[in-house]
Amino acid sequence: MTPRDRVLVALAHQLPDVVPAYVRNVIGWERHAAYLGAVTLTELMQRLGNTILSFSPTYLASDPPASAAEHSPGLPPIWGFAGDMEPYTYTDTLPRPLAHAQTAADVEAFAWPSGSAQAWDFARLRAQLATETRHARLSPSWTPFFSQLCGLFGMEQAMINLHWNRAVVEAALAHLDDFYTQFFQNLLGTCGDQLDIFGLGDDFAGSRGLLIRPEMWRQLLKPRYARWIGMAKARSLPTLLHSCGVVLEVLPDLIEIGLDAWQTVQTHLPGQDAAQIKRRFGKHLTFVGGIDTTNVLSFASPEEIRRHVERQILALGEAGGYICAPDHTIMEEVPPENVSALYRAVADFRRPGYTLAPSNDGVAGHDPGNRSSA
Repeated sequence: MTPRDRVLVALAHQLPDVVPAYVRNVIGWERHAAYLGAVTLTELMQRLGNTILSFSPTYLASDPPASAAEHSPGLPPIWGFAGDMEPYTYTDTLPRPLAHAQTAADVEAFAWPSGSAQAWDFARLRAQLATETRHARLSPSWTPFFSQLCGLFGMEQAMINLHWNRAVVEAALAHLDDFYTQFFQNLLGTCGDQLDIFGLGDDFAGSRGLLIRPEMWRQLLKPRYARWIGMAKARSLPTLLHSCGVVLEVLPDLIEIGLDAWQTVQTHLPGQDAAQIKRRFGKHLTFVGGIDTTNVLSFASPEEIRRHVERQILALGEAGGYICAPDHTIMEEVPPENVSALYRAVADFRRPGYTLAPSNDGVAGHDPGNRSSA
């Protein structure tokens, strides 16, 4: 099987020859590339056995045009503030353009970006997608709606406004809705037949549960997700949502509106035990993630990581429906040998009921070893 085949088999809840692996976001990727004897990010991802590539169109409504990083899972920064994943800014201390908005008129005065074909180079994206035949092709999978609301106002002010100044929230959500609906219409209209997976990405939960009440989530967020997922389903595209935290309360809602795959699957969080979520949701969802970056990947030994990977595959991958990946961004403190151990363990795993091949004999996987010392 090709990497793309393995992903499509996982989405169909069938057995792959090798459990598919995903490399989504690596901070300080150059260290890991040097460790494995790679030069570019693309080469690093190949060495690790990555099966999915995320593609984003170039943003034309800027001078010079803003582009997403190579195979970035998200859109470029177009909202008037630096991205939270810029070095050392993963906080709420960044200036927020709507922090002082008091009325809907203040929201209307913001320079809202456009999702139009004049603002984005969808034709070039289509050409890029057409040249990729080996990996599964994913549309931007960080397209935040609720998180973008929090980014525009600042987390604290967004939460205050949700309860005490709903008019400014609803005005902002209407603009965000217009942007993404237009963007997805153009993306799917131009590139839908060249995509393998339609991606969404939004964080609306923390490590203990939803950041807003479930009824508010269903009122404000669910109808929008349903519309966008429905647009992809109309083109027979599998759908994937990136969403961190404890999202169990609304997983049935997401399944109801057509979600096929959930990433990041943080199984160390309360109520999200791997075996339990497999039993409850495994017939409906393909799980993407599951490897604990918080407690294991940064601190464990390579051998402990290998055992953790095997346990997670055994819990989440029975009868297929699993793409193995870190459950969050690989941060700078993660040692290169641990990243190598993670993806080597995925490549080495074989077991009846989980993979087609019961052993390594005759199966060509990948070898994320230290190429510089090979």
